[in-house]
Amino acid sequence: MKKFIFLGCIFTLNIFANSTISLNNNDIFIESEKIEISKDKNEIHFINKLKIKNDYIVISGTSAIYNNNKKILNIKGDMAKIISSASESPFSGHAKNILLYEDNSIELSGEAYFENDGIKFKSSSIKFNQQDGKILN
Repeated sequence: MKKFIFLGCIFTLNIFANSTISLNNNDIFIESEKIEISKDKNEIHFINKLKIKNDYIVISGTSAIYNNNKKILNIKGDMAKIISSASESPFSGHAKNILLYEDNSIELSGEAYFENDGIKFKSSSIKFNQQDGKILN
């Protein structure tokens, strides 16, 4: 009986939730420890051990909320991190919040730091294109 309980504990500790959302025909794969759906707010909450990726980027953070009405994915963390997965346009950054928008732009906000092509930016908010890392107005 002790062996059965031990195996059950290992199984529950290793369960992760996986989901895919689409922003502007761009699939975003999300892995987290827990997913909660809020029908009244039309939101999906991703909680703990967050890893997000698509064809261009990899993001890690503590939690995220996808608002289906606004088509925005808001990633939060003590310092959520983003790294470009494209070798031809490498960039990286971190901030307290990372927002992914439907127009393929990304905004770092809250102690935002962004590095692209050897140039480093620090600001309260930095918005850029996720495909090439170019800063937007």
